[in-house]
Amino acid sequence: MSGLNKDLLLALYPMLDQALDLPRAERTAWLERFRAEHPAVAPGLEFLLAQEDQLEARGFLEREDWGDLVDAAPSYEGLTVGAYTLDRSLGRGGMGSVWLAHRSDGRYQGLAAVKLLNLSLLDPVGRERFRREGTLVASLAHPGIARLIDAGVTGPGQPYLVLEYVEGLHLDEYCDRQRLPPERRLALFLQVLAAVGHAHAHLIVHRDLKPSNILVTADGSVKLLDFGIAKLLESDSEAAQRSLLTDLGGLALTPEFAAPEQASGRQVTTATDVYALGVLLYLLLAGQHPTGPRCRTAAEHIRAVLDTEPPRLSAAVRGSGPVSASDLARVAEARATTVDRLARLYRGDLDNILLKALKKNPVERYASVMAFGDDLERYLKHQPVTARPDSVGYRATKFMRRNRTGVTLAALIVLAMAAGLVGTMTQARAAAAQRDFALRQLARAEAVNDLNGFLLSDAAPSGRPFTVGHLLAQAESVVMGQHGDSGANRVEMLVSIGQQYATLDETGKARRMLERAHALSRTLTDPSARARAGCALGSIVSRSGERDRAERFFREALAELPEEPQFAMDRIFCLLRGGEIARHAMDGRTSVERTEAARALVGQVPFSSEVLAMRVEMDVAESYRVADQFLEANRAFEQAARHLAALGREETETAGTLYNNWALSLYLAGRPLEAETLFRRAVRLASSESGESTVSPMLLTNLARTLSRLARHQEARDYAERAYAEARKAGEERVLYQALLVLATIYRELGDLDRSAGVLAEAEQYLERMFPAGHVVFFALAREQALLAQARGDLGAAEEALARALAIVEGEDQLAAVRPALLLRRSDLALQSGRVAQATRDAVLGLELIKQVTEAGTPSAGLGAAYLSLGRALRAQGDTTRARATFAAALEQLRPTLGPDHPDTRLAAESARK
Repeated sequence: MSGLNKDLLLALYPMLDQALDLPRAERTAWLERFRAEHPAVAPGLEFLLAQEDQLEARGFLEREDWGDLVDAAPSYEGLTVGAYTLDRSLGRGGMGSVWLAHRSDGRYQGLAAVKLLNLSLLDPVGRERFRREGTLVASLAHPGIARLIDAGVTGPGQPYLVLEYVEGLHLDEYCDRQRLPPERRLALFLQVLAAVGHAHAHLIVHRDLKPSNILVTADGSVKLLDFGIAKLLESDSEAAQRSLLTDLGGLALTPEFAAPEQASGRQVTTATDVYALGVLLYLLLAGQHPTGPRCRTAAEHIRAVLDTEPPRLSAAVRGSGPVSASDLARVAEARATTVDRLARLYRGDLDNILLKALKKNPVERYASVMAFGDDLERYLKHQPVTARPDSVGYRATKFMRRNRTGVTLAALIVLAMAAGLVGTMTQARAAAAQRDFALRQLARAEAVNDLNGFLLSDAAPSGRPFTVGHLLAQAESVVMGQHGDSGANRVEMLVSIGQQYATLDETGKARRMLERAHALSRTLTDPSARARAGCALGSIVSRSGERDRAERFFREALAELPEEPQFAMDRIFCLLRGGEIARHAMDGRTSVERTEAARALVGQVPFSSEVLAMRVEMDVAESYRVADQFLEANRAFEQAARHLAALGREETETAGTLYNNWALSLYLAGRPLEAETLFRRAVRLASSESGESTVSPMLLTNLARTLSRLARHQEARDYAERAYAEARKAGEERVLYQALLVLATIYRELGDLDRSAGVLAEAEQYLERMFPAGHVVFFALAREQALLAQARGDLGAAEEALARALAIVEGEDQLAAVRPALLLRRSDLALQSGRVAQATRDAVLGLELIKQVTEAGTPSAGLGAAYLSLGRALRAQGDTTRARATFAAALEQLRPTLGPDHPDTRLAAESARK
């Protein structure tokens, strides 16, 4: 195999898989066809097949000598890989071999599937990236995705994956064995879409979706295999990707499920998975591939994918190609129906849904798997689907099908209405009121649209660079100079400008604009204008810690709005602002109540808005984050990311805000490595062509805090110092004190204790000026003062400061999640002072509290820190056996969340061996 370069190997491996799956008698004929079509590369495939035959004949790899590994593994029974021992082979192919394994390190009992990858897939640089990226792929936590437990490279250089072991049948085999009708098959397919959508929200594309990668368990649950494996194996070099064999489709892929962009070597995106899912659904419903039965070789599939439009689903099941009547009857029988009924069922909506998913141009497909699933759910509910051209007749047909009984009754009601003309006068008055309300809303929308048009055209200085701040200042000047427009419209525009200033963290300017809007709204009787101005002002006031005043603005404004459907949008706006007020006060419970109430109102809005749904989900997610309910927060962030993808806004400022907030949630959940990835994405989106000078100081502070937790203090210092400078220049005291607290941590970790003390003193001045004595934010100051005193060796001062922090936290329900970390700090102080019993008690309590807020099955750096503290206390007691086990537990939590080279991870590893 030494004569084959890596690019050729990657392109040949899917062909090798296909050849190995064939009986030997069929393999010879298949190889002859392949040789005729691809004379340049056929010798390489023949070489690989010959090597497989030789290895099997010699039993070459039945030994346990890793140093002599080549590229296949017929037998490794009894070999230990990481914490697992291999039991028996589950299968093999061109990419490697898969083994059933059991956990053998004594921690707990369990089975896993261990995949030994071919050595030639990764060069030394690739192996390093393989180790690095394994933790990102392992972050996928969804019931429909077989979890990647570990990914690594052994000492001699063998790459391996440890995956959740799943017993089940391939999706198509399960459907046929159970003789599932199309509706049941669609229900299973929707499970597949949900799992793929989860991965896409984590920015991971599968790239090789096919029936053999989707299992159905005995209870009817779907499990997707090999998610993220393609990401782990992809080359770091774009040049390497371009040099792959275009003769075989451009990339290492499964030809039958390859999208046109894969086959032609173009960029792989989430739309690539949408295409593969379309092929999969076509196969499940029609019992045949969309390229037709004539395509037997890989090259024929590739040509059909690039050049031939698939037949409609309804035509395929009737026999649009050389398929016998008996084969068509068997397909229908496996779906518990007849050929004619199957064709009628598929005609129309399902035809169009599949054709849209299989568009050759990725832009013309469904924008996301969520949009694909939404159309299928609409089909199952007999609602109009987006893949079919809309018409009055079509929508009426769907309505009547959904509401057969209601339509019949409606016909009778129409007759009765002829006798009720007097009652219509009251309805007419109500309709007139609604019409007037709608016209007012339209006028406001038009005013805001006109303002936006001004910003995008007239306000921008011709030929000169400009900033968003410049445009907003121009808009402010224009709105304040208007006299002919209605007061309600001016309020709406002022609120819009104020909200934009708030988005830019320019709190002072935002407050000035919103105070003007509020004052103007007080002269009006319009409830919408009064409510929106009051709620927006309350939100911006809360940023300065004035919770009581902010709450008063919010409650008075919300009371202005009647509980009628036409005010649903205004109530949603106010409830979301109320959620912000509660979050600024760190009252997560109230914030969740308000944002969930807003979410419940979305269904009352008289139109469907992906933008509204996205913004509500973002606020719901933030509320759960502040409430330390990270599982719910991450679910809502995922949903918001799906809405964002459906809107095509992954490269916008809103996307940057979403990634920042999501990253913060992951950081607080004890997953800083994942958080760093999203923070970096947010920074990239916020950066201009000239660099990162346009990134908000709050985002810089968040990234600095994360890098500091990952023990990359030099890099963290650069970001924190920039955040401090930018916040000071903008007068953003709310960001200033946070940047100072992060800087204090970084300077302390770097050993510059005097500088740490200086920035802590400056932070204290800002806090005392901004917040009343005893405010919850002072716990963070006290905690940093304790850690600084401990670093200086003044344990008495450290314990005193830590006691102040605990006193603040224990009096505030919303800070319950902070208490465990403070208890662990107290445990370390007690141990340093020789009070072993107290150290053990605090570590045990801290560990139990952290478990209560940690998502089951998801690694957490906080949990790892708790195990570390407890391990140290147990070792001080002389209980070395329990201490080693506890350190091993810490290692399992810290390696995927902080990385293998983090000081805490190395400490846990060393301590577990002692």
